[in-house]
Amino acid sequence: MSFKILCCDGGGIRGVITALMIQDLDKSFGIVANANGFAGTSTGGLISLGLVNDVGIDAIVDLYETKGSTIFKPNGWLLDAQAKQQDKAPAQSPEELLGSGPGIFKCQYVNTGLQSVAETLVGNGALSSASRFVAVNSARLWDASQNSWEPCTISNGPSNAYRGISMVEAALATSAAPTYFPPYQVGDFGYFADGGTFANNPSMTAIVEAIYQGYASATSDIVMLSLGTGANPVGVPTSAVPNPLDWGVTHWLWPFSNGVVPATALLNLTMDATAELAATQAGQLLGGNYMRANLPLAQPFGLDDYKNVGELVSATLNYIETSTQWAQVRSWVQENWT
Repeated sequence: MSFKILCCDGGGIRGVITALMIQDLDKSFGIVANANGFAGTSTGGLISLGLVNDVGIDAIVDLYETKGSTIFKPNGWLLDAQAKQQDKAPAQSPEELLGSGPGIFKCQYVNTGLQSVAETLVGNGALSSASRFVAVNSARLWDASQNSWEPCTISNGPSNAYRGISMVEAALATSAAPTYFPPYQVGDFGYFADGGTFANNPSMTAIVEAIYQGYASATSDIVMLSLGTGANPVGVPTSAVPNPLDWGVTHWLWPFSNGVVPATALLNLTMDATAELAATQAGQLLGGNYMRANLPLAQPFGLDDYKNVGELVSATLNYIETSTQWAQVRSWVQENWT
């Protein structure tokens, strides 16, 4: 018997794309009820924890459409200036520069709004109380036994070191995006940062955790549906690198877009490249038992671009209605998931 895992990428407010795709598949094929487990990173972790707690996908879609301003609550004076700065010309004043985001000297947002939404979504129970397998990724900033930081897959598996933490703690640990939200402290385990730092696509970590925790005996047992949060059209064309010796911190980590070079290019490259690598590797391991869907976006959308969530919804609905790729996903789900 196959072990079916629904995987959800990180991507901030672009999680509405993942939620809408799940909603479409759930209406036709009941994929949530038929899933044996869920895995997610960051915003995908929130979706996964909500689904394992029997929150309806319609309610999750509504959360993305209506709670953006609650989730992204600016951290102090002038930090709302990011809305003026997204993919536009450089800041015109010191105040605008210091107030823009991602946060330069402080994180861009407090996490009180995110926590209130997480509490509504996942409740107050322990992660170990989940009736189905669930795994989310997060980066622990210090492990004294290792004398270092470490990547973590937090799950309700019987031997997982973090299974005793609460659902809310797991949600906030996986979604503490660096420079956007503060690191999140989980009891004696210390502080954690967003799992997108190493596994924005949780496919490979989910496969390993499901087998290691005894939910599946081998990769041949696993059937996996992996849903992205949209592929931003970003990169660094050759013409943007007239002298590669100039590419230091100010190019790789500059917080604003500069012509065709995206803002915080190194962070975006890391998240996008690791997500694509995980999709490639999972496809190689699982073969026809792996399906990946990711909406190609016509323009870049930031993790916190909630004011344009309507555009994300429209683009996703159009993709669902017209894309031949999505038609293939639906056919695969009908054959492999029901």
